[in-house]
Amino acid sequence: MQSLSLQTISFLCQRALLHEVAVTPKPGLVDRQNSGAHRDMDFYTFLDSAAALGDYFTQIAQIAASWQTLPGNPLTQLRPAGIAAEQKMLEATGGINTHKGAIFSLGILCAAAAYLWQAGGSLSSQAVCTVAASIAAEAPEDFDRVTTPATTGERLYLTRQISGIRGEAAAGFPSVEQIALPALEEALQRGASWNDACLAALLTLMAQVTDTNIIARGGPEALDWLHQQAGALLARGGVLAPNGLGEMEKLDAQLIARNLSPGGCADLLAAAIFLYSLRQWEERENG
Repeated sequence: MQSLSLQTISFLCQRALLHEVAVTPKPGLVDRQNSGAHRDMDFYTFLDSAAALGDYFTQIAQIAASWQTLPGNPLTQLRPAGIAAEQKMLEATGGINTHKGAIFSLGILCAAAAYLWQAGGSLSSQAVCTVAASIAAEAPEDFDRVTTPATTGERLYLTRQISGIRGEAAAGFPSVEQIALPALEEALQRGASWNDACLAALLTLMAQVTDTNIIARGGPEALDWLHQQAGALLARGGVLAPNGLGEMEKLDAQLIARNLSPGGCADLLAAAIFLYSLRQWEERENG
């Protein structure tokens, strides 16, 4: 097995994007079965996008590994790479935004893991998320400079004070560490396949997370509806119930009919896949 290195960390980030899109069936989202509530992208669009982002994660890891201590506002050193990665994504997809949120969230987690690696620290999810919070501490201040909102996230913050992925990152990714990862691990302990365990984590996120993609498409009422539907499905046993996958397909059809896509939850699932895989790699290496 390849030893844990900066190359491994960047590889696991790119791998997380590939695994996230491959998980099926994901309600309202692009997967191997359909394009969810999206008309401008499909499974292969996401593969093209993920393929274009490998160099980005390598660059982020190298930048963070050069820090002996965390610099003031580390985001200023990471942003140019993120901006360039967004451009590469758009070039690979013909102008379609597939991974903008993941470029931000996984980029920060990649930097946190690389920084801990060079310092010889633990790569547990708690340790990585703690450093990620320090890296992203000033991310919510982006909103203070906005007068005319240009993005959905900016508009939702100015109108509803929803901080979205910036707030999630600055808080140390609590939705990943406290919601997605426990659901993923529990499902695996119950004997679920990797695909179904990831679905269980996604469904748990859908029942609890304030997904700005859902609000942007359907308003707060749509988010309430999604929380109710996902919560009810979890109460019936979730993905691991006898007809759990069938229930997920029904929810997929409902979300498609309502033109709703929980893209924020998908990004958090990718983050959970990365953190879980990173920890598993470290544990195998340490024997």
